[in-house]
Amino acid sequence: MRLFNLFLRRAGVQAAPVALRKPASSRLTVVCESAQMASVRRSIYKNFQGAGLKVVSLQVGHATDPALVSACVTVTCPPEMRPVLMKQARQLALAGGVRDVRWGDHRHIVLN
Repeated sequence: MRLFNLFLRRAGVQAAPVALRKPASSRLTVVCESAQMASVRRSIYKNFQGAGLKVVSLQVGHATDPALVSACVTVTCPPEMRPVLMKQARQLALAGGVRDVRWGDHRHIVLN
């Protein structure tokens, strides 16, 4: 029976149970001054959690400019919370030391 249910789900006839669905996630890349990264990181966790969003991961890497770093932030965000995520991203772009906020993974974005 389990095999038949799997067949129906893959054929698109039957929806997957809620427990098997992957939560919707979004990624954004934040470019900031390396000296400000600690405070930007704290504000990301604090503000996103306060808005009801869960930060799944935050990976910091180098930018093309040695004075800058980029952070790839992965956030669990169901579709109904998308406006909240957009608002948090706009507020993050206005934070001190932040040069740029872009949607997507830092591996797929060419930084200026």
